[in-house]
Amino acid sequence: MDLSIQKLSKAFNQRTVFKELTFHIESGSRFAITGPNGSGKSTLLKILSGGLLPSAGHIQYSLNGQTVSDDILYRYVHFVAPYNTVIEELNLPELFRLHHRLGLLKAYKQYADWQERLEYSFDPERQIKTFSSGMKQRIKLGLALLDDRPLIMLDEPGSNLDAQGKAWLYHLLDQLNTAQTLIIASNEAVEIAYCNASISVGKA
Repeated sequence: MDLSIQKLSKAFNQRTVFKELTFHIESGSRFAITGPNGSGKSTLLKILSGGLLPSAGHIQYSLNGQTVSDDILYRYVHFVAPYNTVIEELNLPELFRLHHRLGLLKAYKQYADWQERLEYSFDPERQIKTFSSGMKQRIKLGLALLDDRPLIMLDEPGSNLDAQGKAWLYHLLDQLNTAQTLIIASNEAVEIAYCNASISVGKA
């Protein structure tokens, strides 16, 4: 998916977070949003995902040469952040079946096939709310990075992951479909190294 961002601004209670950002993200890009803490990385990512409105400016989304309207953008985007969540009252097989019924994870016919790609021994009977923050982060990343939606947005994807979890994450990033557009908000050098373009928000 292509994103064309024109003069994008955001303010909260008269405090300007960023102002008149103009840039382009080409389909298949690996794009990093960097900047110091509190600079607006997460805010910009939320706006690009369609989850937050800008104060000014415009974003145009296009897929295979066709414009994607804002009201159906959610069908094409995966957004993962430490502060968002899945339905935690479900166990993991139930969560898989729900996503499968929604037309996601189409490459996996059975729960066991997808769960194997998570590379972690999850108890299938436990509700997700009983899992650790690292386990939940692995599930969210597994839902996004093992699916075929054309736009994937990750906010601090390595958050809450141990060394083995980060190695698993980076392996999935290596295997991501080259047609998918990836946007990462992060200051982690390893994560930024996966990207071929970037924008920095705020001032150090």
